[in-house]
Amino acid sequence: MNLPRHLFFATFATIAATVLSACGGSSDYIPQPLPAQVNIDFSTEPAGWIFGTSDFTSQTKPTDIVTEYRNLPLPFSGKGLYTYGTNRSDDLFIYIKKKYAGFAPNTEYALSFQTTVVSNVATGCYGVGGSPGESVWLFGGVSPTEPLTIQKGDDFIMNIDRGNQAGPGKYATVLGTIGNASTDCGKAPYMEKKLSNQTPLKVRTEADGSLWLLFGLDSGFESSSHIYYKSITVNAVPVVK
Repeated sequence: MNLPRHLFFATFATIAATVLSACGGSSDYIPQPLPAQVNIDFSTEPAGWIFGTSDFTSQTKPTDIVTEYRNLPLPFSGKGLYTYGTNRSDDLFIYIKKKYAGFAPNTEYALSFQTTVVSNVATGCYGVGGSPGESVWLFGGVSPTEPLTIQKGDDFIMNIDRGNQAGPGKYATVLGTIGNASTDCGKAPYMEKKLSNQTPLKVRTEADGSLWLLFGLDSGFESSSHIYYKSITVNAVPVVK
């Protein structure tokens, strides 16, 4: 039987507890949660990812959002999860999310994200309201409850504290910006860029051992932005009290 790696750890811990009990160990033994890893390869078109948008009003609601699996642009091969949208509110968040189970229940984890994206946005360029590269941030987040867009008055915002633009929040943090290594503001090539968080994000799982992963573009650039998500690795380490 081939188990996903993040479920393997939970299974291993259960087996270990059974062996200890059979060898005369205490029946009150409670196995300690083990580190877990989630590997996401978007070239395989993994199911279950949901997209959404937030940080706009009724008047500035985006009308051209695209989130779909596409062939990666040359010189790359394979597929990626393409995300596109035009920022009409001066602060648009375009996100993807998915629920994962298999973590230890009611346990605090420290999570680190390693995200690989493909971008053709150069660094060091000027644009409307901000730079097309340095004013579009990639966020990585995790929440015990489902991240949702809610309406508050005329504003559409997230139901969790995920931060905003260059500032992190309780349930999400800035991984970097989408500007690549090119400085050609006229026609930058598509390049791969790896982004990660410097400080692990801490969160407590639900009673069923589930967590919601959240990733997204937060744009202060008042025009269109797009990237391809290529892969994401999430490392979750139990917090020792």
